[in-house]
Amino acid sequence: MSANISILGNAGRDVSLRYSEKGTAVASFPIASNSFKNGPEGRVQVTHWFNVTAFGKTAETLAEHVKKGTYLLVHGRLSFNPWLTEKGDPRSGAEVALFSFEFVGGNRSDGQASGGAGDENPEVAEPSYTGPVNEGSQADEPFVDQF
Repeated sequence: MSANISILGNAGRDVSLRYSEKGTAVASFPIASNSFKNGPEGRVQVTHWFNVTAFGKTAETLAEHVKKGTYLLVHGRLSFNPWLTEKGDPRSGAEVALFSFEFVGGNRSDGQASGGAGDENPEVAEPSYTGPVNEGSQADEPFVDQF
């Protein structure tokens, strides 16, 4: 099963670039996106991780410009990859086959997107929740992480 998804978040590490046997560029990197849930302790931040894979010229562009912490908006096809741990416990990972991406956030002085090597401020920008906070909804409902 797959669905289209857009993710606003930070690259979890530098992009890894390799080439297939046919010479197609393949880039991969994890992206982290934060969300907030109302839990028993109040508002709780939850980080969701997605493994992103891109191909061709897009893969080469990502490898050249995206470093750990780069703030991106990625669009792609979401799928889940189930597996068993060494102890036999079921797990599932979210995989995104990239269609397109956009750099977001402020520009550096040299005109490149923020989050790359050499930023004057080495702190990683964190995605933040900008929507309304409805204190009454789901407060009694415990948050259950499905991943």
